[in-house]
Amino acid sequence: MSKNKMYPYAVARVRMLERSLLTEKQYSQMVEAKSMQEVLKLLSEAGYGAGLTEQNVSAALAARQKKAYDDIAELAEGQSFLDVFLLKNDYHNLKVLLKEEVSGVDGSAYLIGGGTVDVEVMRQAFETKAFDVLPPFFVEDVQQAREVYAKTASGQMIDVVLDRAAFAAMAKKAKESRHPFVEGYLTRLANLTNLKSFFRVKAMKKPFELLRDVFVPGGDLDLAVFQAAFGNEDAIGAWKNSPYQALTEELRLGYTAFEKACDNVLMDYMKEAKYAALTLEPMVAYLYAVEAEVKTVRIILNGKTNGIEAAVIKERLRDAYV
Repeated sequence: MSKNKMYPYAVARVRMLERSLLTEKQYSQMVEAKSMQEVLKLLSEAGYGAGLTEQNVSAALAARQKKAYDDIAELAEGQSFLDVFLLKNDYHNLKVLLKEEVSGVDGSAYLIGGGTVDVEVMRQAFETKAFDVLPPFFVEDVQQAREVYAKTASGQMIDVVLDRAAFAAMAKKAKESRHPFVEGYLTRLANLTNLKSFFRVKAMKKPFELLRDVFVPGGDLDLAVFQAAFGNEDAIGAWKNSPYQALTEELRLGYTAFEKACDNVLMDYMKEAKYAALTLEPMVAYLYAVEAEVKTVRIILNGKTNGIEAAVIKERLRDAYV
């Protein structure tokens, strides 16, 4: 199927898939549910599978996300934009397996599917030290993280090195896609990630060097912009008259409100795909919508498990795509 013919069919298929996305009303019903069993029943009715329990619901969420990746992979036929989403799962698994290697603690429960490399292939590579089955840049990034850990004995530094590597790889794939919508997504994601790091470092009263260490590539706000803002005693006011002023003002309501607002910035961007007819935007947006849905369901489940009041859970919910 040629590229020109792929998009009309793919968009039509995505419009069908979008019908399975959870709505604001369904989120509200789950939040208002009187018990976890009622929440699980609602999820089952929404297509997450029969026989859901507190023990298997996490696997059901992972399966939901993997199916979305598989559906779009079939429609995209090797388009590089898909890797922008898959690579972050790969790097998550690389972090888990490297930490397992240095700590001796089994990390199997934290591995996730939906990457460019099968989880079992990746695990086998670490167990046998036969890393030639992995992409060379994965091997290089893991080696760098291993060397940094050897110097610092800090598991957090493994995260720092591999998070930066993940964004570099994602930015490269976004550029290779040669599609402004995909590149725009990655640019926003990197900017928001760096803004979150900025406010965390400021809140901890740590020096600018820590922000420099965790700063990820791919955004259009370079490190110099953050360095200038870092010197301002009013961390929120430092972003006045910037494109992110309204977003950073959410911090006055608390960090939870700010993180929710960050997610909603990305969702608003993705919703622009609703007006695209013959381009790949709907495929990109659908992937993000499913990831956001799974994240929101996890917020609800965690809230119910911990006995958090419905009103408080609702305050934490992200916007729905549909």
